[in-house]
Amino acid sequence: MLVLSPLSAKPLQWNGTLAEAQVVARARRSFNARLATLSAEIAAERARSERSQALPQVSVSETTMKSTLTQLGMPAARQTYASLNVSVPLFAPQAWAAARAAGSSAFAARATSAMAVNRAVREAVVAYDAAALARAVVEQRAIDLRDQRSHLAFTEERVRNGAAPRYLIARDEAALAQAQQSERDARAEAVRTVHELEVLLNLDVTSKPILALSAPSPTLALNVAELERKAYAQRPDVLAAERSVLAARERVAAARDGYLPTISATAQSYNGTSNPALGNAGAQIGITASLPLFDGGSRGAEVRLAQLEYDRTRIALARTRLQARADVLDASSDLKAARRNLTTANSELRNAKIDKHVADLRARAGKGIELEVLDALATLADARENVLRATARYDDALAGLHAAVGDYAPR
Repeated sequence: MLVLSPLSAKPLQWNGTLAEAQVVARARRSFNARLATLSAEIAAERARSERSQALPQVSVSETTMKSTLTQLGMPAARQTYASLNVSVPLFAPQAWAAARAAGSSAFAARATSAMAVNRAVREAVVAYDAAALARAVVEQRAIDLRDQRSHLAFTEERVRNGAAPRYLIARDEAALAQAQQSERDARAEAVRTVHELEVLLNLDVTSKPILALSAPSPTLALNVAELERKAYAQRPDVLAAERSVLAARERVAAARDGYLPTISATAQSYNGTSNPALGNAGAQIGITASLPLFDGGSRGAEVRLAQLEYDRTRIALARTRLQARADVLDASSDLKAARRNLTTANSELRNAKIDKHVADLRARAGKGIELEVLDALATLADARENVLRATARYDDALAGLHAAVGDYAPR
């Protein structure tokens, strides 16, 4: 079983079965996903800092002073006091609006992080399908190579029996050499695609994971309207765009609140000693009200800037919604096309098997033409690989649909 512990700097060595569900879980902890999560955490801390400006502030201070210079009738003195200072915002609309905007921005950052995870999982699933396909092609070409060897042995037997001319051996040997080269090329491609997957999942590149293409589900029903509603409700980039609009609206309110007064209460208590004696303890309470009168136009500029940013986020939201709908439609079309392609590929494979069987019967009966069996072998090999590629394409299209509606994003 694959251990789904947080990714560390050291890649994981894995030599067992690696299922697609495990790839999804591990991709959510991939390098890109971790970087996106850190960005969201940074935004959350910034929001917490913004909110703190609208909350009471408490501090402790200590003052020690020794004056030995007498001037203006003041004697030499020594003082040591500890103070407790409290400040409470009573009316601070600008700070409160800024805090709400920061909270919405933090949510948008988390949603953006979730969208990055969604993309990372899709990328990992596609890489997994590519690696599994490459492994399956290697196995299939090994079967093709075995068929070519069997056909060459049959041709050599016919030549020994005088039933076929000798030059057919050279022709079949050339076909065998081509099959051997195709099998070696497939092995090299399999190594490359597995390494790409291992890098994405932070697996050691010396690992030997066991991969397999997922069994297709061509009977899956598609309700495009329902998929669109699902994308609008849960797709992270749509949610991020909506919260960005809310944050921009709060920033407009914060900028306009800059014209309003602010009121805060302050309190201070102190305890200590002094020489000459000035008292050991005391306290003071005050209320401060501030009304800005003239600022050279800076507040007006801030309001206009915030309004422009609000308009920009609304446009971005409309574009993101339209893109989400387009992605769902494209993914649905891709899945339908992949389903038809898979059906066609399986039909072609059945026909190729029949043609190969007929060609073998004709050859053994001495009624076939010279290239008939080789052509049937090539057609059968292509048909087998087409089924594998159609299966991988269907899996990729299904992953694309999940990504289009945001299914891979963490909740």
